[in-house]
Amino acid sequence: MPSRATARDRDRRAARDEAQRRQANRRDRRRQIIAVGAVVIVLLLVGATILAAANSSDQTSTRASTSSTTGQSSTTVADGPTIATPAGTAGTSITGPTPCPAADGSAPRTTQFAQAPPTCIDLTKTYDAVMATSEGSFTFLLNSKLAPRSVNNFVVLARYHYYDGTTVSSITTDTVMQGGAVTNANGHPGPGYTLPAEYQQSGRTVGVVITLGTLALAPISATDDSVGGQFLVTLGNKGVNLPGTTTVMGLMLADPGNTAHQINLLGTRAGGPTKVVTIRSVTIELAPVSTTTAAP
Repeated sequence: MPSRATARDRDRRAARDEAQRRQANRRDRRRQIIAVGAVVIVLLLVGATILAAANSSDQTSTRASTSSTTGQSSTTVADGPTIATPAGTAGTSITGPTPCPAADGSAPRTTQFAQAPPTCIDLTKTYDAVMATSEGSFTFLLNSKLAPRSVNNFVVLARYHYYDGTTVSSITTDTVMQGGAVTNANGHPGPGYTLPAEYQQSGRTVGVVITLGTLALAPISATDDSVGGQFLVTLGNKGVNLPGTTTVMGLMLADPGNTAHQINLLGTRAGGPTKVVTIRSVTIELAPVSTTTAAP
């Protein structure tokens, strides 16, 4: 029979071995937990990276899609380099009262006037203005009932060939083009006189809706309530944002060559043209109707 001491030693060794075995098992379980946790963290990080990359790609695609669908489809390309546009060269001058020019266009080109013109048009009749440019031609109905003084001024200047050979000084994409600047002896663009703008205090003449192809006289400046010789033509849906002090005097009747669209393509968001557009002539014609039509 083994002694009691030997049995106790054997029991102690067995208990020690069991404790060591359990401790080893606990270490193994901790290593497994740590390993599984590390794998989970790595997977989460990889997933987050992939998701971020996908979101970035989606946002880039969304921005590209938005860029290609806002505004007119033909004007979503990046603005090209702009160019300087020279003002039109000066013609002859009239130093006294301004006589009415011949309706047949035989008056010499005149760009400097000492006085504003008298009423030279028949306010009971309707006039059309055919504007020929280096990009094509379009025709405007001039509404003398809406802005009689301004329409008369535009007709007189056109019959004196004031606009012939001038350039379009500004083309703001989807908004407006501006032309009719002539540099005279005084170094300032304009016919030598100004006229009061024609609009209501509310900011819009009753019945006027500024749309694509609206013809107007440009104000001398943002703070000057007067007009001269420079004109505006709206080229897109942003033209409705023209200020209430805009003197509207007509609306485009015909544009068979899509000239307004072609000129719009040559603009930039800041207004600098990317190509010289020349006003070759503005010809005034008597419309086939005998009374002035309603406001555009």
